[in-house]
Amino acid sequence: MSVFGTIVLVAAMADPAVGAPLSIEKVAPSNAVGVVSVTGLDAVLSRLTESELLNSDDREALNEEIRGAFNQDESSIGDVWKTLLEDHDPLEVVSSISGGFVLWVEPSEDSGGQLTMAAWVDLGSESQVIVDAWDTSWETLRAEPHVKTETVLGREIDHVTSRRPDEEKPNPAPNDAWVVREDRLILFSNTRSGMTRLLDAVDGEDFDDALGDTEQWAAVKGMLDGPDSLVAAMFVDPSWEAGTLFDQMGMVQMLRASFDAAIGPVKAIAVSGGPGTDETLLSWSGAIWMPEGQGGLLRLLAHDTPRAAMPGWVGPDTVSVIRLNMDFKRIPDWIRSVVATNPMLMGIGQMIDQFEPTLRSILDPLGRRILQVQTVSRPLTAESLNAVSAIACTNPTGLNDALAAAAPKADMEPRDFQGHQVWSAELGQGGMMPLPGLNGKMSLAVAGGMLFVGDQTAVESSLRGLSARGGGAPPWLDRVTAWLPDQPLAGWGGWDLAESLTAVAEIERMQITRWEDELKADDPELWEEIKGELVDEDQTEQYERFARIATHLGPAAWWASSGDDGFRIRGIVMGRDAATGESENGSRDAN
Repeated sequence: MSVFGTIVLVAAMADPAVGAPLSIEKVAPSNAVGVVSVTGLDAVLSRLTESELLNSDDREALNEEIRGAFNQDESSIGDVWKTLLEDHDPLEVVSSISGGFVLWVEPSEDSGGQLTMAAWVDLGSESQVIVDAWDTSWETLRAEPHVKTETVLGREIDHVTSRRPDEEKPNPAPNDAWVVREDRLILFSNTRSGMTRLLDAVDGEDFDDALGDTEQWAAVKGMLDGPDSLVAAMFVDPSWEAGTLFDQMGMVQMLRASFDAAIGPVKAIAVSGGPGTDETLLSWSGAIWMPEGQGGLLRLLAHDTPRAAMPGWVGPDTVSVIRLNMDFKRIPDWIRSVVATNPMLMGIGQMIDQFEPTLRSILDPLGRRILQVQTVSRPLTAESLNAVSAIACTNPTGLNDALAAAAPKADMEPRDFQGHQVWSAELGQGGMMPLPGLNGKMSLAVAGGMLFVGDQTAVESSLRGLSARGGGAPPWLDRVTAWLPDQPLAGWGGWDLAESLTAVAEIERMQITRWEDELKADDPELWEEIKGELVDEDQTEQYERFARIATHLGPAAWWASSGDDGFRIRGIVMGRDAATGESENGSRDAN
């Protein structure tokens, strides 16, 4: 087993940390590129077990898969851990992970800087069996020629070297490993300075540059909410600095300007999550921190609006819904702002000059609201999964005129459907693997104050439903909308997880099978080249497991709100509807 494999397994074998002395706030410096904290995963496993998502058969099957992965290691070290796994429940082992990971750039004497990583695992208070296995493994590893012992802050540290003597330039991301067990803590870094920082933190030193004392950490943490069994954050400015370590062409600064123009002046992205309560299985939150204000594509999406009732054409066969807001009128200016940051995009700027009048004629009549819907029709076939987007339209006549002028140039043909003009074109995937929800023809139609865009089946179904009075939405969607907060939102979405694990998965399997059959017939030589890379095994057992899990799942949902400092995002995974005793795909429990 490799050094890294040993460390990962020890992390998995750790008991839950009690009063762990280390934290990402304490260890990470203010210029951290990214941080990850993992605690309390045992609570997540308990929540999934309580909800019956993991029954005894599932647990044993997963445990055997984990043991099987380690049984492939025939080394003496592998034997130590295989024996240990036989005496432990691997899922309990995995759920007991507790530790942290920090990545940052620090100055280097022989280069412009180096990417330093520091990580730790807390073995908990009942860790002697793990300690014994760890010590036995390292007694064997120390006999290897690339492992030597060095003294750092009075401790004997195992240093696993990787740099070859003939290497001329230092690696900006060192591959060495500095490892030590400090009582119940396993400390790991790729540099001596990283190990020094870890040991200083263990000794109780408070760093002047600790991430936990910075404005950015306080701001990002303040935007998160709910459980924090897992916390992860990436800081954009230090990430660009890390990129310069590998940038021999001087491209990073140009790409950074393009990123700010295209996406927005994002300074940090963070997420946290953990077990839920009551009807919620899992809960998570996210943050996109933009202290300098909105910009780029995110500014086009940053328009919070009150929730509106579902239109009548959203029917009981709906399996996912996404509601967004988009400032379509600003899209041409946004494209130009991105092009202006990168000389390599000048050609695109010239193209914009040519088609901007046509683009504006289509975008200007559009409103802000977008509703994306996926449906599943029965009986299930490869064409049963369909998708449509409905965009609010403030000037239907102007949009129809614009489409009449532009659609024929895109090889779209007009036809009448129940009094509405529909423009359609063959998707023509050209041998590519099928895309979920896109079948046959793509169609456009202006009706009911909206522009419908999607595959022909979905667009026609939506047009038929325009006269419906509502009330046909599925029960899972009612649960999602009931969970949403009573406030204006930039966007929200929901999925019927039960249908996604069963019907949608089966449809996608049918689509792949059909694509394979067509490729065999159309291009036998290409098929012979790639067939070995495709999964060719019986997935029946996996589908059966998904079907059983689906009976315990409700919908998943999320919402996002925007502000001057960025976006706040919240999400959940719900359990089945306890009030009705029904799974979300409408099948009542047998008992």
